Amino acid sequence: MILKQMVKQSLPLLILCGIGGIFTGSILGSMVDIFHRIPGLLVVIPGIIALRGNISTAFGSRLGSAYHLGLINADNMWNDALKQNVLGSLVLSILVSAAIGFIAYVTTFVFFQQQVNLFFLLGTVLLAGIASGLLLTSFTIGIIYLVFKRGYDPDNITGPALATVGDITTMLCIFASALIMEVIV
Repeated sequence: MILKQMVKQSLPLLILCGIGGIFTGSILGSMVDIFHRIPGLLVVIPGIIALRGNISTAFGSRLGSAYHLGLINADNMWNDALKQNVLGSLVLSILVSAAIGFIAYVTTFVFFQQQVNLFFLLGTVLLAGIASGLLLTSFTIGIIYLVFKRGYDPDNITGPALATVGDITTMLCIFASALIMEVIV
């Protein structure tokens, strides 16, 4: 019964996640021109995507665990446990985005001998990290709420959904942030 339930809950979502991965690759492919104009931006992509995926899926897992432990439920989500998790997720997004931006700056200079505008690269990563963090935190809370309401096991749904939506959202945020920073800098 557990296997049947897991397949029923997960399979359609995993197929959508595969399609989402292809869409994410299409976004990346559309950014080729900006990679030529902005040295170091390509170096940022794996780090910022991993950051968002790790923070969002960990956040979703913590909410799923809190649900299983009875700390939150669909009728009582906005409690201290959720607020602390939201704050922690957003603080981690800012701190790790700054670290990724700086490391990408150093990596681009050391390994590729390309001069990179630190303000531009750091600004792009911070803006993308904060924007995607806010969007994905909201999405995580929404999906957890819907999963609870439908009576599904959050462990079957949240991980794949958050990873895929996180990839798409983060790629769009990086693209938009780089375009915004090009205008500013």
